[in-house]
Amino acid sequence: MQELPFKEIPPIPDKINGTNIISRMIDGLGFRYYWATNGLTSSNLKFCPVEGSRDMIGLIGHIYDLAYGTNKVLGGNFKKKELSEFKDLRAETLALYWDTSTRLKGMDPDDLENYNYMGSAQNYPFWYLLNGQIADALTHVGQILSWRRIDGNPQEKGVNVFLGKKI
Repeated sequence: MQELPFKEIPPIPDKINGTNIISRMIDGLGFRYYWATNGLTSSNLKFCPVEGSRDMIGLIGHIYDLAYGTNKVLGGNFKKKELSEFKDLRAETLALYWDTSTRLKGMDPDDLENYNYMGSAQNYPFWYLLNGQIADALTHVGQILSWRRIDGNPQEKGVNVFLGKKI
C-alpha cells in the first residue's frame, strides 16, 4: 500500500508569493486532516453529536467535496467519485490536496486571477475559495478532532501543527 501524503508538512517554499502562501495553507490543511482522520474507529465514523446533524463519515464526505471543488477551480483534472468507504474518502481527499498544493507551487502567482469558481448561478473570483472551501474545510477538520475526542478516541499525542510533524 502506498503511503498517504501529508504525514509531515512539506518543506517551506523558497520564496514568498501568492501561490506559495496558498499552497502552504493547503499543506497545513492536508497535515491537519491526515492526523485528524488517522486511527478513526467504526464508532467514530458513526458518531453524531446531536440528532439531525451529520455523522462523522458524512462530515468526511463533505470535506472530500470541498477538496474536490478547490482542486477543480485551480485546474485539477481529478474526476469526481462517488465514495462511501472511509479509507477511499481519506486517500482521495489527501490526494486532491496534495495535487492542489503541488500545482500551486508551480503556478505563476499572476495566473491566480484566471481561476474562478463557477457556482450554479454566478462566477466568483478565486478569492472566494479562501473564505469558502478552504476555510470551511479547516473548520470541519476541527470538528473531526472534537467529535473523536467526545467519542473517546482523541488524536494521537505528539502531532505538532506548528512544526508540521509528529514528535
